[in-house]
Amino acid sequence: MVPRIVVSAFKGMSGKTLISLAVMRGLRRRGLRVAPFKIGPDYIDPSYHRWASQVPSRNLDVVLMGEEGVLRRFLRYSAGADVAVVEGVLGLYDSVDGVSELGSTAQVAKLLKAPVVLVLNADRINRTLRAVVRGLKAFDPAVKIPGVIFTNVTPRQAEKLVKALPEEGVEVLGVVPKSRAVAEAFSYRHLGLVPMAERSDAPTLEEVLDNYVEPYIDLERLVEIAKSAEELGAADLPNDPPPRLGCRVGVVMDGAFNFYYPELLEEAEALGEVVYTSAVRDSAVPDVDVLIIGGGFPEVLAERLERNKAFRKSLLSYIERGGRLYAECGGLMYLTSSIVIDRSEYEMVGAIDGVTYMLEKPVGKGYVWGEVVGETPIAPPGTRLKGHEFHYSKIALREKVRLAIRLERGVGVVGGWDGVVKGNMHAQYMHIHPQTYSVIRQLCRST
Repeated sequence: MVPRIVVSAFKGMSGKTLISLAVMRGLRRRGLRVAPFKIGPDYIDPSYHRWASQVPSRNLDVVLMGEEGVLRRFLRYSAGADVAVVEGVLGLYDSVDGVSELGSTAQVAKLLKAPVVLVLNADRINRTLRAVVRGLKAFDPAVKIPGVIFTNVTPRQAEKLVKALPEEGVEVLGVVPKSRAVAEAFSYRHLGLVPMAERSDAPTLEEVLDNYVEPYIDLERLVEIAKSAEELGAADLPNDPPPRLGCRVGVVMDGAFNFYYPELLEEAEALGEVVYTSAVRDSAVPDVDVLIIGGGFPEVLAERLERNKAFRKSLLSYIERGGRLYAECGGLMYLTSSIVIDRSEYEMVGAIDGVTYMLEKPVGKGYVWGEVVGETPIAPPGTRLKGHEFHYSKIALREKVRLAIRLERGVGVVGGWDGVVKGNMHAQYMHIHPQTYSVIRQLCRST
């Protein structure tokens, strides 16, 4: 069974991703095959995992996939690896409802029988971390916490912490000093880190990890702890590829739109052929049977998207001709008439007559689910869909649109409804993982 660890923390933004990346990259540089995972719904952190480990990072989401689904995914995508590194979500015990353990890092760690390494931000704290560790260990004794790694530590703090924490029954596996270089290289934006697809400073990231983080982590001891993980039971892992449908799937992939689960792209390749295009650089939509526009940050590249009138015109023509199109979140925003950021307005595609307004606080955040109640090319009526949304935008519609999904949980486009349908175009705020429902397969079958 593959050795494995879960990297977690007391709370979000404590340095989980930083430590996970340093571990993944450090182990890979030592010749180990690393299987990266991320708990919960997330596109951004996995984009860094892939960069650090050189293999796709897979999401483990109990809410969307169920416990059995998560276990099967872990077994499938960790097979053949020397070690699996699983980055947690939020704080160790944080969950969907805040009452049960559903969707928490702790739940997945127990499911995988994996030891947890805690990342503790030691900025402006010392002895209190003993209480934090003691509380986290006592809260659920079934969660095994053998080690901790400190971040943002001054030399004086480090001396105190290294002496004090072992008394709580944990090993100190790393003491990462406070560093301006780290803070600047891994700064946050409104949805988290800047996606790797937008960054051109990979050498700088490598230098920061190699010089300011990895040398302060005991990777050898961490691997020994990973090897202490208990055996997992075998699982039936059917690996029959979907039947090829001869479907040409266009995927808009660039700095504005890059929120895609690897399984979506892999399934598209299995069904037929994938053709990548860019709303920023290309002049026309390619000749495809189905077009996908994922989420991302169209607001960040709004000026460049507006300047590319040729692609916007081509896309609108594709839609008006009846081309099959599926768009999520950022893709939905791009299809509206314009995006307003502060006091500036940028013209977009105009397939949906409405204005997208960027706001300072999240409008929709968390898991969503509901039922398809109207006609749409992505699913027959009665289909139950579940996914997640995380957006700082709202759309002021200037036309009456057909909405296909009635949400039971979530915000959607308006009033608890999601899924704008026009002809063969379907656009929504909800992100759907291919393991929960295959939008691409449905679109390809109906072409």
